[in-house]
Amino acid sequence: MNAKEALTEIKKLLFTENSTEFALVEGKLVDGTIVSYDLATAEIYVIGADGMKVPAPIGEHQLETGEILVVVEDGKISEVKEAEAPTEEVVEAEPMAEMVPATDVVDPKMVEMEASLTELSAKVEEMASKMEQMIANTETMSSVLKMSMSVLEELSTETSAEPIQKANNFRKVYKEDKNKSYTKLQESFKSLKK
Repeated sequence: MNAKEALTEIKKLLFTENSTEFALVEGKLVDGTIVSYDLATAEIYVIGADGMKVPAPIGEHQLETGEILVVVEDGKISEVKEAEAPTEEVVEAEPMAEMVPATDVVDPKMVEMEASLTELSAKVEEMASKMEQMIANTETMSSVLKMSMSVLEELSTETSAEPIQKANNFRKVYKEDKNKSYTKLQESFKSLKK
């Protein structure tokens, strides 16, 4: 179901309580376009190849019967002109350049809505892929953490040959280094005296 069909269904659900049924009459324009109109409600629709009804555009639309339906507002008939008596001069009916089949009618709001929907769908897909990555990372981190815990548990049960804390030998090493330095200094003085 595309956005247009969804909006049509929503309109049907919202407005079915107060709407009254009118008999729509189908007819053909001189250029072959199929229309559906109701003179009681003054509504006229163009029926596309897919059966979708779209309000007829502004202008004069001549039926094959010769009647001319004058539309001054999209989808609203303002006047019906009776068929004129044929004259000797044959006037070709001007094809309705502005009449577009229902499949080609573009509503700017629908285009904007479809673009927003497409953008939103892309963002949802992006978020879903990021969530999948996060779940995979979480599972990986969880397995690494479990492995680390098992290693730590094994290490904690093992005994070591050396004590955990070594004795502080700093003072002893410092004293030995100090004595060596002092001895070298004395030897240097002795060698200078000679």
